[in-house]
Amino acid sequence: MKIETKAAGEWAPSPIRRAFDPKHPAILVVTVFCALLCLLDAGLIVLMSVAAGPWDTLEDPPRSLEVSQRLEAAVMRDDIASGFQPLSPDDLAAASEDAATQWNDLRDEAIDLELIDDPALIDEIRDGTLTVFDPSIAPPVVPSPWRITLGIISASIWALPIMALLWLLWRRAELFRPCEAGLSLPIADGASGISAAVIVMGSLSAWTLLLGIVVQFLPIAIASYLSASALLIWIVPSLLLMWLCAAWQSGGLLSALGFTAGVSRANPLQCVGAVLFLLGSQEVILAAIGFALPDLASAGAWWEGFDEIMAFGPLPLAVLDTLDAVVGAPIVEEIIFRGLLFGALVRRMGFVAAAIVSSLVFAVVHGYGLEGTIAVTVTGSLLCWVYWRTGRLWTAMLAHGVHNALVTLPMWAARALVDTGN
Repeated sequence: MKIETKAAGEWAPSPIRRAFDPKHPAILVVTVFCALLCLLDAGLIVLMSVAAGPWDTLEDPPRSLEVSQRLEAAVMRDDIASGFQPLSPDDLAAASEDAATQWNDLRDEAIDLELIDDPALIDEIRDGTLTVFDPSIAPPVVPSPWRITLGIISASIWALPIMALLWLLWRRAELFRPCEAGLSLPIADGASGISAAVIVMGSLSAWTLLLGIVVQFLPIAIASYLSASALLIWIVPSLLLMWLCAAWQSGGLLSALGFTAGVSRANPLQCVGAVLFLLGSQEVILAAIGFALPDLASAGAWWEGFDEIMAFGPLPLAVLDTLDAVVGAPIVEEIIFRGLLFGALVRRMGFVAAAIVSSLVFAVVHGYGLEGTIAVTVTGSLLCWVYWRTGRLWTAMLAHGVHNALVTLPMWAARALVDTGN
């Protein structure tokens, strides 16, 4: 593999090889500058996640919470009726209590921020919304296609972990065995890989910070489309930076992503199995954490997963926002956190430590609360395993994209609920 990597590196023009040598003084300066940008961006994200709430991040928190709870009640009722999940009317009562807590927190925060003059207005919306959890009241009407789709997702929450367990019992000897062909984006050494990751991540931070400033001076329509497609726009620069910083050393862009024959020795069925194992084992791990730490879930963090653009925005903007989450985020984030950062750390620290460290960084930049940070860390670690086990970066991108697609589906169901007048 070392001989192959060295020969592949000769394909790049010598000025590029010299310019992107991590020991080159110019690259050291760029790396330090990008690291400072990363720290600034991460600091702002963490500050927002600690200090911000729904009134700071959503345009219409009461509307978002009402739609979210109506959809939750409708899905729970379908689950009870179909038997997909072991739920009962008692679970509806418990969900109603959690929903009331969310409304009370929303009202109290609005009072603290002096955003409302009459708290009774929110209490009135709360009392009307909580009736959807009453089994004797007709449930909100969700269009049938979305009811079926969400029902399949509910069933998969149980089916996928069972499939993952069966796969584990059948191929347990291969669970912690790296791909024989190695990683499709081999990092020459830890320093160059970390430098490459910092440069790409710092460039993305610079783009997001610049975008946050520029959109203040643009028409609302243009600013909305730029914000909704931030990661889609950054796909090409990320691929280019990956090639300049590291991919040319392994034989080119396609080889680094795992599309060429030399790095595609893993069975395609194994790649599909790895994706399914990620989805299933993620549910098992998060369920176990929730069972062990029942007080971890925060009723006040419901807004972190609600996307107003998908639920209420213009259809073209909602589609673009979805593509940004399902296509843009998996490609850009897998390049940074799995391809470059994990690829660099795994050579020095081994799989477990490298997966945890890179996934913690991955979780921090999302800016969620404790519950969300744990969930993203688990997902990131499993994505590291998918890449490490299959050797193909595109497999991790696919797994990430499928995961994000499943996350966006409830938002589109909420949109359909709104369109029906519910």
